[in-house]
Amino acid sequence: MKHKVLYVSDRPSMGADMLIKNLSADFEILKVRSGDEVNHVPEIVLVNLAGLESSGRVKSFTGSKIFVLGTQAECDASDIPAEKLVRPFNAKEIREKLSGLGQADSEAQKTLLLVDDDAVMIRTLREGLSTSYKVLPANSGANALKILERTRPDLILLDYEMPEMTGPEVLAVLRAKDETKNIPVMFLTAKTDVGSISLIEALKPEGHMLKTLPLREIKGIIQKFFDGR
Repeated sequence: MKHKVLYVSDRPSMGADMLIKNLSADFEILKVRSGDEVNHVPEIVLVNLAGLESSGRVKSFTGSKIFVLGTQAECDASDIPAEKLVRPFNAKEIREKLSGLGQADSEAQKTLLLVDDDAVMIRTLREGLSTSYKVLPANSGANALKILERTRPDLILLDYEMPEMTGPEVLAVLRAKDETKNIPVMFLTAKTDVGSISLIEALKPEGHMLKTLPLREIKGIIQKFFDGR
């Protein structure tokens, strides 16, 4: 089965369109405009910078590997966090690069959605857990819910205390929807008192972890959870 590639383009571009035509022999190319709604975003996204009308939606594809296609000037001016593919394109090298990603994606690597408003915590856990899992970061409950509109992680690590939308509030939204009610959730918390832990356990998550635990212990708890499923 061919791996899917999302191709975002707002106007014809000879170099980029020829590349896409060349790649279509090995990949299933899904063509959209920058403003289109996309129900499911595949692991690989190619963005034609020539005449691109908006980058906002593309920048929300945080769970995908994004490549921008364009001239050196277009790539340098782009605000999309992505790997740059500069004209003239080497179709063979790009095909091999994408094939390598597709091969990695086909391996059974678990996906974690990490939700925390603390940027340092996000960075620390993401760097530590990415050696074993695919980690999708979200800095708020609202952003986590947006990510869940297009992907289903194997486990959500959810900060218990967050501004605007707390961990319990996020969990309540997840449990109220058929699409997300069965996604397992573990709370991340700094609380150690009996009363707080009792409140967390009353919500019946799959577990909870102290943020102060060493990374190796956090990884051990996550692996033990997956081993028991």
